Amino acid sequence: MKFSKKGYKKNSPDKNKSTNIIPGDKITMKNVEFKVLGIDDKGFAKVMYPGYDYTFPGAKWVKEIPLK
Repeated sequence: MKFSKKGYKKNSPDKNKSTNIIPGDKITMKNVEFKVLGIDDKGFAKVMYPGYDYTFPGAKWVKEIPLK
């Protein structure tokens, strides 16, 4: 599994991928210009909005799917 450290942020080398895997349980949507669906390793999902920070308690990783 390949992890992304910057996800869909404007300056990320991974910003155009169809999905990103972010290590850990904390996600920031600062510098992201669109909504992203986050699904953690336990199956918990939430829609994340630009400009906010999110926590997926106890997650080892979070899969991100852009909602453009």
